[in-house]
Amino acid sequence: MANGAGRVDLDGRPIKPITICMIGAGGFIGSHLCEKLMTETPHKVLALDVYNDKIKHLLEPDTVDWAGRIQFHRINIKHDSRLEGLIKMADLTINLAAICTPADYNTRPLDTIYSNFIDALPVVKYCSENNKRLIHFSTCEVYGKTIGSYLPKDHPLREDPSFYVLKEDISPCIFGSIEKQRWSYACAKQLIERLVYAEGAENGLEFTIVRPFNWIGPRMDFIPGIDGPSEGVPRVLACFSNVSIQKKSEPCVQCFSVYASFWLMRLLSFRTFYAVSLSSLLMVENHRELSSTSRMLSKLFY
Repeated sequence: MANGAGRVDLDGRPIKPITICMIGAGGFIGSHLCEKLMTETPHKVLALDVYNDKIKHLLEPDTVDWAGRIQFHRINIKHDSRLEGLIKMADLTINLAAICTPADYNTRPLDTIYSNFIDALPVVKYCSENNKRLIHFSTCEVYGKTIGSYLPKDHPLREDPSFYVLKEDISPCIFGSIEKQRWSYACAKQLIERLVYAEGAENGLEFTIVRPFNWIGPRMDFIPGIDGPSEGVPRVLACFSNVSIQKKSEPCVQCFSVYASFWLMRLLSFRTFYAVSLSSLLMVENHRELSSTSRMLSKLFY
């Protein structure tokens, strides 16, 4: 459906073109959102990022169907006075900017906290002050650990799936101790969520919070030795993909069990929470992989 011709909203009304300020448009998720918006909607995108390598194909040449509907602005939101002006120009702001590579949480905890909390503060502030809707990308890590993860290995309740399910309203929020800097990312993301929610409750900010689970695909931030350095520790599904691509015989996980592949949606009037899973149920027994893959495609907005 080129350029969104004939597209309607949930009430059957034609969708009017809007301008979207997308912060972090040059990243993995942002580049795919830009593609979708250009090819399937009539919307205009102000693409903000430090790099544009992953969206160059959308910016050139001038003869493409969406020419003039996407503009790239090279901006570091840490210290750029143009940010508020670009948010004011848009009808909707999507914030994807973040440090979200697990290897960085321990080695760069300050950068992780600043990127995911401090640097996001002006984005939330400008959206609230200028009455602009905000879609903020958070993380599934704000749910913390499950109760089951704290049970002794030989405890019979470890076999009960209910102890591995996190429920929005009633599950306790369990994080690691302060010296476990691996949790700097989750804590920063949860705190910015609380700020967004508070702005909505006190000042009427309209927002959507998206909590992705293990998304993987082209232009991911990296599969070692394929589209990134061979050293380092990428996200978990990238590790699994690397083993598959390299056709390695050794097990990529040992004694590992994950309950995944779930979908949770909670709507709060104009304030919305999404938790989205694109993941696998992986179990390893005696170094044998028994895997069952489940995929879920989600449409965030149109």
